Amino acid sequence: MVEELLLERFQILEEIGSGGFAKVYKAFDSRMERIVAIKAIPVNVQNAPRTMREAQMAALLNHPNIVTLYEFDEDENNYYLVMEYISGVTLSKILKRGAPLTLDQSIAIASQICLALECAHSNNIIHRDIKPENIMLLQDGRVKVMDFGIARLKGTSTLTSEGTMIGTIGYMSPEQASGDYLDEATDIFALGVVFYQMLTGENPFEAETPAATIFKIINLDPPPPSELSPSVPKKLDSAIANALAKDPDDRYRTITGMRYKIERCKQSSASSETILKPLFSQIASDADYLEGGFEDEEKLENLRTSIWALWCNKRETISRIFGASLMALTSWFAFERLAFYPSNLALLLPFVVFLVALLFPLGGLILLPILIVPTIFNFSPALAILFAIFSAVYIVVFGRRNPSAAIIPVVVPIMAKINLVLLFPLLMGLFLTAPVAAVTSGIGCLGLELYDLFSGHSVIRLFNTQNSLHLAENLKGAGNPFTAFFDIFGTFIHQPILLLQIIIWVLCGFIVGWLARNRRFAGDVLGLSFGFFFLLIGYVWLPPLLNQLSLTLEEMLRALSFSVIILLLVLMFIPYKHIRIAQRDKAVLEEDEVED
Repeated sequence: MVEELLLERFQILEEIGSGGFAKVYKAFDSRMERIVAIKAIPVNVQNAPRTMREAQMAALLNHPNIVTLYEFDEDENNYYLVMEYISGVTLSKILKRGAPLTLDQSIAIASQICLALECAHSNNIIHRDIKPENIMLLQDGRVKVMDFGIARLKGTSTLTSEGTMIGTIGYMSPEQASGDYLDEATDIFALGVVFYQMLTGENPFEAETPAATIFKIINLDPPPPSELSPSVPKKLDSAIANALAKDPDDRYRTITGMRYKIERCKQSSASSETILKPLFSQIASDADYLEGGFEDEEKLENLRTSIWALWCNKRETISRIFGASLMALTSWFAFERLAFYPSNLALLLPFVVFLVALLFPLGGLILLPILIVPTIFNFSPALAILFAIFSAVYIVVFGRRNPSAAIIPVVVPIMAKINLVLLFPLLMGLFLTAPVAAVTSGIGCLGLELYDLFSGHSVIRLFNTQNSLHLAENLKGAGNPFTAFFDIFGTFIHQPILLLQIIIWVLCGFIVGWLARNRRFAGDVLGLSFGFFFLLIGYVWLPPLLNQLSLTLEEMLRALSFSVIILLLVLMFIPYKHIRIAQRDKAVLEEDEVED
């Protein structure tokens, strides 16, 4: 930022924050020779009452856990709140790491927030916006409560019309969300939400929309923290339930009572500052953290949120486009390999398949084998009949419910061409339930092997190319489907490696799907790790037991290396937080239905 002198004494060093109607600068006070933070608020009729109120509130408060206001000033353009400059990290950034805090860390932070609110409440001041963004952890282990911008004196006008909400939705009390009268109990509720989030890593009322969040705040009780985090003692469940009571009269009578209750659960006898110093050091070990190192993570989380919102709002459209694209790609691949249709028609038909599948997914799934059957018939009438029968059975059994998903196994030969075939059972396990992943992986492997047997182009070195060419030559022009079926069946019987590979894929898909069934990052990583390990065993160590050729460990690792990179990218963009919220909401609805 270009250096400039403010109010003839403050040298602006940098802008350190902005939001809403204000900007915050780090500055050097040349008169007092100290670093300060200056909150600049544009002068206008709307901002004047809130700015004056914030200055009045801060002037009444002098406490180690509250940011100190040094002075208030103004010029023709802005109001200026000159405050102590604190270098630390907000609780919101700490919680963005994904893991909940330890019990003692959570209690140490909550206890210091209680002390700050005790000071405010003793001066008849209600903060009304307690949230992680307004809590700062300092290097010495102290916690500072910031931003009394919407605070008010108890019993005075709220400066908003009756029934108007003010605050941050995810941390509002029921009476605040309803626009009712507020007292100290609303700060107790908000701190209860923050405390719950520190212990479990989740906001108890977070939902997909603001309206859904408000509904949960007013009507639903969250599960006890000990259910989400076993390290939380059950005696603390009642303490948090008291703070989160829907009726303000059912909560703690004072913030001091809440502090006494939660401090009894602390396991360490050390002071709060001593407990929190290592936490700050751990965070500060990332050199970029305090300089905004989490900006990229925030952008990534915003991207995950956008992905989830897009999926929730456009799920049917996305599924149709995905399924139609797979069907078109499969048809193009088949027509290009079998070379039956004229070149111009072979380019047009995939586009026709795409349009039909986009408008009528089941129609596209039916049209695809209809277009492929003539190409196979030209090679072998018997194979064309078998293909038609298998396609009809497959569509009736699997395709009617979800045509877009039913086409997925057909993409395996295409993945084989770009050396990503071993990614298939891993992806199926990651995104499908264990039984469905096992079936889909098995069908995909069978399709891969049939493609290899009749194309004569081995996509994995385990196959015996000579036997493949021999089978294709025997069936060329064959007219008896029974003879063709038994020839194919016999090939699988005489080459146990083909059956072994199907079993490997089925088990891999099932194992990954079962370990990743809860859709958590740790579970997904564990499932994929076991899946990789199982593929290594299946392709490197099991084939010699059947006197078959196997891949070397080096070849297998090379074949899996690119798949690992792709899976890491996939995991990076999965919106786990939103999935957890959706699962929790579904569980609550199911419990309500059972009770009804």
